[in-house]
Amino acid sequence: MTDRVREKLIQLRNEADAAVTRAETAEAKVKQQDQDLLERENEIKSLGVRLQDTEDRLDVAEAQLKETTDRLRQLDVKAEQAERQVVVAEKERDKWEQKYEEVETKYREVKAELADLERQMEGL
Repeated sequence: MTDRVREKLIQLRNEADAAVTRAETAEAKVKQQDQDLLERENEIKSLGVRLQDTEDRLDVAEAQLKETTDRLRQLDVKAEQAERQVVVAEKERDKWEQKYEEVETKYREVKAELADLERQMEGL
């Protein structure tokens, strides 16, 4: 019976050793998983900070885009006003050029009449 007890005791010790080994392995795995989890949490925090920074820069860029778009609209309005003023000025110029041509034509006619009149007076 003592041999059976010894065998049983050896078997139980072997099982206990195997259980301790499994427990140590499991503890090492848990420790590694905890470390991995901590690294992932830190990575998530880092990505969160980067995301917030990116969102802040996006807000600034959107505000600048809005400001630039508003300025562009204002410049478009000014350009349209300037174009209308140019059209008005060109029409005014055309009108003055036409008046100049009319006056020049009358001047030549009057000059020609005066020259004719002078010739007629010389003949008297």
